[in-house]
Amino acid sequence: MPENMTSKVLHFLKGLGEFRSLVKWRFGALPIRVKLVIVIGLLFIVLTSIFSFILVQRGKMLLNDRLTETCKITLLHVSQEIKEDLSLYNNPEADENSRSGHVGHIREAILALLSEKIKGLAYAGVIDRNGIIIAHTELDRINAKVTKSDSLLFRGLGKTFVRENNTIIEYIFPLFARKASDNPVLLGVTVIGFSKNIILKPIRQATRSILLITILITLLAIAIIFYLARRMTRQIDAMTAGVRRISQGNLNEKIPVMSKDELGRLAKEFNIMTIHLREKMQMQKFVSKLTVEMIKEKSQLENLQPEGENRVVTLLFSDIRSFSALTEQLGAGEIVKLINIYLDLQARIVEENDGIVDKFIGDQVMAIFLGEDQADRAIHTAVEIQRSIRELNKRRSQRGEVVLRVGCGVNIGDVVMGNMGSKSRLDYTVIGDVVNLSARLCAIAKPDQIIAPIEMVDKLSGDYPTIRLNPVWIKGRSQPLEVLEVDYDHAIIM
Repeated sequence: MPENMTSKVLHFLKGLGEFRSLVKWRFGALPIRVKLVIVIGLLFIVLTSIFSFILVQRGKMLLNDRLTETCKITLLHVSQEIKEDLSLYNNPEADENSRSGHVGHIREAILALLSEKIKGLAYAGVIDRNGIIIAHTELDRINAKVTKSDSLLFRGLGKTFVRENNTIIEYIFPLFARKASDNPVLLGVTVIGFSKNIILKPIRQATRSILLITILITLLAIAIIFYLARRMTRQIDAMTAGVRRISQGNLNEKIPVMSKDELGRLAKEFNIMTIHLREKMQMQKFVSKLTVEMIKEKSQLENLQPEGENRVVTLLFSDIRSFSALTEQLGAGEIVKLINIYLDLQARIVEENDGIVDKFIGDQVMAIFLGEDQADRAIHTAVEIQRSIRELNKRRSQRGEVVLRVGCGVNIGDVVMGNMGSKSRLDYTVIGDVVNLSARLCAIAKPDQIIAPIEMVDKLSGDYPTIRLNPVWIKGRSQPLEVLEVDYDHAIIM
């Protein structure tokens, strides 16, 4: 194959592939109901067209068979009437008057066909064995000679022959003398022509009727398919809209169940899943961020077994002071509302400094800091908590509302971190002496005070203003602990 031709073929195949990809992409982007209408509609049109084509062709066959049968009967009838006259006409011993009489009888028989008003009959005629038209319904053709090719065709016929042109279907029936003889003698042929337009008119009318009916049925089918597809996809559309709203955070979304089929059951299961997600989101509020991250990391495990690891962490404990006395003065609802204001403020500050609220212990906050600069971030968090609560208390005091104050304890060191507890109830947290010491430092801290062990200064990157306090005795230790207070009132700590 020449290179130019090969290049054209490759270019054509590439274009065809791109066209198929485009059609596939376009079709894939259509709504499901439109796809159903297109696919089922095309299938219906194809099947209806095939059925209509078969029906029309079958009609044509039946019409041709009926026409052939009619022509055979007509030709046989005419042949019986004219055969003897034609035989005498071909007798060389017959005189001219006798031959003229026989030709007259033949012409009368041919003209008699017109009076029978055979539908579609265009002409009829008789041609002798020499190719001379001796009788014809079109009088101007009498005594004319047929073409040489037709003359040869007629001489070679042994049975009825059918031929067509653009406007006429012609049946040619040969007449023989002594049929029982091995060598029958051709006397002539009888020719009957039918108009195609008239003969095929019922077929064309039937074709138009079938085409019209097909179009009407197709349009009706498409309308029904579209209606059914719309009902089928209405549930899908509702689920799509519901999923979109749920993805935007609206877990209160409920998808309406519109049917009892698979889509309806799917919508029902989806609503159940949404309820479970909503319950999960609510439960996450009662679980620390540390626990949630651990579950995500180990979600592939079938069962979470109690296990742990050694880590260096910084702990921050913050406890509300004199809160117990307020519980005797306020109702349960007021107590919960008041404490949540202060706990929410502290939790937001912890998270803004990349810390993790491990748990709320009554009116106490336990926060964990991991990674680089954990000690600095814990001190920053304690300072921001004290400053933010002080600003909050100023606003609340101006409105005559109850105010709360907190004390903070910060410590850094080695802990054991892991999921601890029973098989049915685990808690991912930290344990160790550092945790206990942090809680005790928080307990001895006064309102608005931040206390940390003095050795924690070596863990800090920055230079912080501090006040050295008197050593404190910690339960379980044989020696007093050197501690300091972070002086956030006399320097800017950012």
